[in-house]
Amino acid sequence: MLTALYIHVPFCEKICVYCDFHKEMATLSKKTKYIEALIKEIELKKDSYTFIETIYIGGGTPSNLPNSLLEKLLISINDNIDMNENVEFTIETNPNDIDLKKAELFSKYNINRVSIGVQTFNAKHLEFLGRTHNKEDVINAVSNLKATGINNINIDMIFSLINQTEVELNEDIKEVLKLDITHISYYSLILEEKTTLYHLYKQNIISMNSEDLEGLMYNIVIDSLVDNGFNHYEISNFSKPGYESKHNTIYWTNLNYLGLGSGSHSLIDGKRFYHEANVTKYITYIQNDIKEFQIEYETEPLREELIMGLRLLKGINIKEINTKYKIDLLKDYKELNDYINKGLLAIENGNIHFTRNGLMLGNLIFGIF
Repeated sequence: MLTALYIHVPFCEKICVYCDFHKEMATLSKKTKYIEALIKEIELKKDSYTFIETIYIGGGTPSNLPNSLLEKLLISINDNIDMNENVEFTIETNPNDIDLKKAELFSKYNINRVSIGVQTFNAKHLEFLGRTHNKEDVINAVSNLKATGINNINIDMIFSLINQTEVELNEDIKEVLKLDITHISYYSLILEEKTTLYHLYKQNIISMNSEDLEGLMYNIVIDSLVDNGFNHYEISNFSKPGYESKHNTIYWTNLNYLGLGSGSHSLIDGKRFYHEANVTKYITYIQNDIKEFQIEYETEPLREELIMGLRLLKGINIKEINTKYKIDLLKDYKELNDYINKGLLAIENGNIHFTRNGLMLGNLIFGIF
């Protein structure tokens, strides 16, 4: 049963140095053609929306669309999906996009959760990352959202920035806690190929922080947020009680979701599909009613379920995995026992999960699979 819908809007005002998501800077004409194609795809797939529980408009930066285009998209979503079923409806945004008029537009069309890409409050680090907002923009964005009744707000943050100090990290945490929001996603800065950051690193213009410093900063993030009432429920995600991301939890638990738009992915009954990450091709396919533009690709369901499930702090249920895949998890993956003995993994209430120390070495343990 399909319960989640993802809609991709691949446009940004500026390309950040660290981002490897499918995005581009585009003319208004191209944005208009894309939204028209996206609306057409929404309508083509309307028979799939019977049990939708979560909608997520991601990017790119969906909030960067002109209000007229964004409203057309939101009208189409509301016309094709029953919003009376307590749907969690999220949109990704930049702080400097959210004036009161934009916030009112979100609220009018049933968006009830907003994710704001902040990354840091430090002006020096914001400039290096290629961000176009400042601290006041963030404060105003949160205020405008709350004024329209949208209180379920996520802030995306990054730690272990280039040359970031512990003092600067603690200042960022202090500022984000002042906002009185319900959810914080806090990621470490990662080198991704085909980004400006990667190019600078390969040119020896910058260096990344040591693993020890990154681990220290991660511990500071965890302790600070947990001490202030946030539940650490996934490796990089923290929420006030009851405000966990329902949409992302569907990803982490390998449930069905449908992706619409250029570069989007879907998981339907164990099969994965994607749309090619090419805006021009996507528009052409939709305009010409070409049906076969969704491409199926090979997957390893057990591997994916183990890796995604272990991202959750509660871990994965051993009995359920053994029954579903007809395996003996601890015998078939003997290395897990070594990590249990080393105190990096633990078994509790039938679930195998990371310990605090294990969280620091997640990629090493994921390598088992």
